[in-house]
Amino acid sequence: MKYRVTLAYDGTGYSGWQLQEGWPTIQGVFGEALAKLEGGYVVTHGAGRTDAGVHAEGQVVSFRLSREWEGPILRRALNASLPFEVRVMEAERASEEFHARYDAKGKTYRYRVYQAEVMNPLYVRYAWHYPYALDVERLAEAGQALIGTHDFAAFTVTASDVRTSVRTLTAFGVEREGPDIRFHFSGNGFLRYQVRTMVGALVEATRGRLKAGTVARLLESRDRMLAGAPAPARGLTLMKVEY
Repeated sequence: MKYRVTLAYDGTGYSGWQLQEGWPTIQGVFGEALAKLEGGYVVTHGAGRTDAGVHAEGQVVSFRLSREWEGPILRRALNASLPFEVRVMEAERASEEFHARYDAKGKTYRYRVYQAEVMNPLYVRYAWHYPYALDVERLAEAGQALIGTHDFAAFTVTASDVRTSVRTLTAFGVEREGPDIRFHFSGNGFLRYQVRTMVGALVEATRGRLKAGTVARLLESRDRMLAGAPAPARGLTLMKVEY
């Protein structure tokens, strides 16, 4: 029987979603919890392969179990075995054809920057401390160049196994609440490090330090060397997956 769950997790102590031998991963601990219920290994598919240190509020996972479970009971059973920083928020039966990754139509990520001279320790695990001045209006304006269908080769790793670096960004926004600046990105899919590199480029561009000059020129260049370093992983959260 096919199931889907929505996971929330603090990725600080994990080497990302995907299984890696010898390293703690979200897929690893979730698989261990499933194995206790199933009595053996269970294949799982996540909607997004979040990197080391990245968090999630809306990661979706699909898998099959041999017995029938009511959603709330499955949720409680899994949470009883999972570490405190990984929680099943929702659990339900899914169609036999459902696949968390391949059926996803879009994803939304949030990136948080804490812009203050002194970092609030309650934000340390979930935001990039940036003690320099940032103009939210300029960030919002620069980010408009990213909306639409583009080749995002300048915003991902140079050695990648994906067939194409063309993606569609359907929405972008940035807002401030005190020192807390939140970027929101929605699209049909994202490349590795894409969101973090876009944030880093936007910040550098608004401070006049981007090698390409503007985000629009960087996008057109398709040159990863002009983008600079990606923003730290801890500020990134996978918020929602759409089907």
